[in-house]
Amino acid sequence: MILLLDANIPPSLAEDISGYEVIHVNSFPLGTSTSDSEINEYCHQNNCILITKDSDFYDSFILLKKPPKLILVKLGNQKIRELRSYFRKNRELIESLISKHSLIILTPESIKVIQ
Repeated sequence: MILLLDANIPPSLAEDISGYEVIHVNSFPLGTSTSDSEINEYCHQNNCILITKDSDFYDSFILLKKPPKLILVKLGNQKIRELRSYFRKNRELIESLISKHSLIILTPESIKVIQ
């Protein structure tokens, strides 16, 4: 499975994720200007898990089931090192949950699974 990091997720997060192919939207031809619909379509065609802070993807997931799997980051304004630390600390749980579910939401208090 491929993890796609949205424009609002630092590319350096890829260093904290192992066992997956990780790409960042900035590697697309339009880079961080790639539209949400293009990102959704790419995820759909390539069976990607999208990691984003953008709530528009939550709406798209609920309405259209696109992207096919979504990790929505709702951790507030964290520094990059804090975000990376969160992923390192919770990596096994995040991986386990996203392998069984299509949507998880990361919050400071918990990791929520949405069926």
